[in-house]
Amino acid sequence: MREAERGSSLVIQVILIASREKFMKKYMFTSDEIDNHKSDHKEWHNFVRRREAEIAFSLFPDLRFRHALELGAGDGSQSLTIAKFCDKLICTEKDEKSHAWLGQTILKRQAPNIKYMICDAQDLSRFSDRTFDLVFSSNMLEHIPDVDRCLRECRRVLTDDGLMLHLMPSRWWKFFNSGLSILKFKIPGTHGVSTCLWREFYVFGASVWERRIELNDLRIQATIGMPFYVGHGNSFIRIIKAGNALGLPGSFLYVVRKN
Repeated sequence: MREAERGSSLVIQVILIASREKFMKKYMFTSDEIDNHKSDHKEWHNFVRRREAEIAFSLFPDLRFRHALELGAGDGSQSLTIAKFCDKLICTEKDEKSHAWLGQTILKRQAPNIKYMICDAQDLSRFSDRTFDLVFSSNMLEHIPDVDRCLRECRRVLTDDGLMLHLMPSRWWKFFNSGLSILKFKIPGTHGVSTCLWREFYVFGASVWERRIELNDLRIQATIGMPFYVGHGNSFIRIIKAGNALGLPGSFLYVVRKN
């Protein structure tokens, strides 16, 4: 087979695999929402993260969480949204200086019902069993070297009737993020701890994550398709609009409970 044909065949395989993603429901950004937040890189990032959190909690309009834990709080762009639905929220990050270039380091942030801590998501030993009725993470689990240990710790600190909400990138995000990097004359790299692009493309599949979560004595209550975006900030707005119009999930929300 000629090189061009081989390349074309690989692209077709990638698209076919990505299109197999299954989800119960999906949400998309409207064209107006995109236009209202596209002008500034930081504003676009904050909008995407804030809107994802709003969608996640809109699924549970009658729930209010007494004691919640956010893992991998990053720049804090979702923390204030999460806190609206909680009496008390603990936001954690492994590195105090994480995202410091976007503003205050995590231990210098202040909010009325939020406590900020340095904590490794693989080791939640500072928290007692069944402490939290909500455990939330966004774009974090794919960065964890021992994700099974992390999920077991999340299960341990979750109350028996508690809820986990984990947001993670989809194969569509990975496919477009890598392809658009090439268009910008950059070599695409891995986003998380996977050792190669193809391996990462595989593990970003919804069914792969569902199996991984369920192997740790947890139950997937729902897998929700979230709005499409690419990992290049507010670049490629036309592609972002097209992806939302086509209903491509940029990430998945995994709604998880204990077995």
